[in-house]
Amino acid sequence: MVEYRKLSEHTGAEILGVDLSKPQPRDIVEDIKRVFAERCVVIFRDQKLTQPQLVAASALFGEPGQYDLPVEHRTEEELKQLPQIMMITNIRKDGKPIGALPDGEMWFHHDMIHSQNPHKATLLYAIEIPSWGGETVFANLFAAYDDLPQEMKNRLEGRMALNAFNYGAQFRGDPNAASTRRQAVHPAIRVHEETGRKAIYMDRLMTHSIVGLPQEESDELLAFIFDHIEQEKFTYEHKWRKGDLVMWDNRSSIHARKDFPAGEVRLMWRTTLLGEAAPARSVAAG
Repeated sequence: MVEYRKLSEHTGAEILGVDLSKPQPRDIVEDIKRVFAERCVVIFRDQKLTQPQLVAASALFGEPGQYDLPVEHRTEEELKQLPQIMMITNIRKDGKPIGALPDGEMWFHHDMIHSQNPHKATLLYAIEIPSWGGETVFANLFAAYDDLPQEMKNRLEGRMALNAFNYGAQFRGDPNAASTRRQAVHPAIRVHEETGRKAIYMDRLMTHSIVGLPQEESDELLAFIFDHIEQEKFTYEHKWRKGDLVMWDNRSSIHARKDFPAGEVRLMWRTTLLGEAAPARSVAAG
């Protein structure tokens, strides 16, 4: 059985003694999946991975997806990466970032909730990190749903939410984001396919409205939800070290990035795991 330690009350677990550059026994992989399903985020410290090894490690937990940024928006350096790899970095060439999401903080969000078929998980591997800052904060949305007042669960029952994203946006209305925009409608409350648990499936960066509600009512409800799910009691804040590999479940968690010094290098490699469209069906409150 795999050894691990919990990182906060609801969110995160550090997996101990696993070297993902090497093949892993099926029972260890299944144990990690079990911990992952419960804790939403798992951390592997001190990994030493090439890009092919990162893709192979990702494949232990599902089918790796491909970077979905339209080719016309990719840099020359991004086009040289493996198709499963997205670079998250502030490194610049001729004054322009060579990768995605280069600078500063980023609002809480689900990766790819703006897609019709969101990827179920994200893996992020730290190559270079700054001397301070750049922490990633994760929130467990199973716990956030369980903690909702019953009246709020009733209001969200069966509701759908519109999610939209301009590529590269780090906050709503980011002027540096690309004009290319994708959007998708998903259940406001998602039933996790593997655990059967309910999770809030909305976030501050990408959820724009609740379908069928007047705008004022939608805005009021979303403001409550965003403040609720970002409460510290649901979160784990990850302080990165070089060699960290972090995997999070996009169906049951959100994440945000804190600010860091623009003059210091931050370089991460990101992969994702393919998922399915969130089930578009009524979700019983409770």
